[in-house]
This record gives sequence, structure tokens and C-alpha cells, in this order.
Amino acid sequence: MVLFSAKPSENAKKIIDWLGCPCDYYPAGKSVQLIRSDYEEAFAKKGIGGYTPVMIVPDDVLVDQLDIISEGFSDGETPDQYRNRLLSGELPDAREWFTQTLTEMKSAYGDYWEQITEDTGNTGGKVDVLSAFIDLETKRCHEVILARIPTERPWEVFAWLPLGGWNDCPDAETMMSVGKHWHSKYGAVPAVITHDMLEFAARPVRDKSAAVGLALEQYAFCTDIVDQGVQTIEVLADSLTKSSVWSFWWD
Repeated sequence: MVLFSAKPSENAKKIIDWLGCPCDYYPAGKSVQLIRSDYEEAFAKKGIGGYTPVMIVPDDVLVDQLDIISEGFSDGETPDQYRNRLLSGELPDAREWFTQTLTEMKSAYGDYWEQITEDTGNTGGKVDVLSAFIDLETKRCHEVILARIPTERPWEVFAWLPLGGWNDCPDAETMMSVGKHWHSKYGAVPAVITHDMLEFAARPVRDKSAAVGLALEQYAFCTDIVDQGVQTIEVLADSLTKSSVWSFWWD
């Protein structure tokens, strides 16, 4: 079922068709608070409904990524069959992936590794609102799909809407593995997906040592959040002790 308050764009229709699950549609310019409120309501009912709600921004680039995936389908394969193939495969071990990735980074970065892991005493900000669906110029929402992905395993969202596999953005299998690990440890749930941004809703990590460990994992997952963002692991870790939203982006 799809609830239409306006006629969806071609991009939105393609993604809704790809998903094949209940979706609400919001045209660009809708109230940010309305969409946040509807997402929060859907999130509150997810246990009863047996789904994971996620907001999706259906732009040209995201649709192009799905088209590229479709071009790799075997003869007659459908998005649903592709999805089931991802879900039936064995996921990589997230902890091993983090260890290997961070080891390679430390070896390659040299002095820069010392710079980003330096203890400077700086603190990070609190992030507690989802924002990747907002147009920064107009301060109103992009075109948005609120999808109710029919799984109670939030990491499986990345099989329903594959994200990544280009440049430094991890592929869908790694996304699922990392998402499963973070859900188990921190209750993290994918909440907003664009073609190059991803936001999780999660619990603040009050223990500072655990927050540093998580900050290192997040840096392995997405270097831009430090390199083009908070500048050090320490500041990211401090932010994680008080934040309920984790934001990632890839150029």
C-alpha cells in the first residue's frame, strides 16, 4: 500500500516499485516536523507491525545506483530475488572487518593517524535529530519516501535498498554486517538513506572507553565524518556519549 498526498516523481515511483512494501510519500517542501512526527509514530509501532521504518530521499543518483545493480542481474532476476540472495548469504564478520580496516589505515596514514587520534581535550556536540532528508537551502524536506521495510532485523534494510559499493562507501554486505553489529551493541537502526548519506537512530554511549571504540569503528566505516568533519576521533567519541543520531556521508 502506498499513501499518496501528491503525485510521486518518476524516481520515487521506481524506488517504491523496487521496494514493494508499504510506503508513504511526501513531495519536496513538506514540513520537516510533519515527516519527523510520522517517522517517530512509525518507529513506535514497528514492533507491532513487524517492520523497520526508514526515510528515503529518491533522487537521480540513488535511482541510477539501483539501475546499475539491475544491469548486473542474471536473466529474469527480480529485485525481490536479488534481495533474497543477499539475505541468504553469509555476512562478513564486522569485528574482523573493523580490525583489518583500522590496521591498514594506521599503517598507511603515518603522522596523520597520530594527529586524528591525539588527546586534545576537545569536546563534541550533541546530535539528536534526523536531518539527512532536509534541503539545507530551503530548510524544508526533500522529496521523501517513508518505507516500512518488512523485517524486524534493521540491518536487512540494506538488502531491501542496497547502498554503497563505490569509492570508500562499503558495499551492501558490509553495511548489513556493520548494521547488525551496531544494532546488537547499541540498538542502532538505519533511519535515513540518501544516495550518499546514511543516518542511524541509536542510544548514546555513556561509557567513554566504549565511545572511543565505537568512534574508531565509525571512522573505519566512513572516514569523511572525521577527515571532513569533527577532525579527531576524540571529538567524535565525545559526541557519541550524548547523541542519539549517527550521521555518515561519502563524497
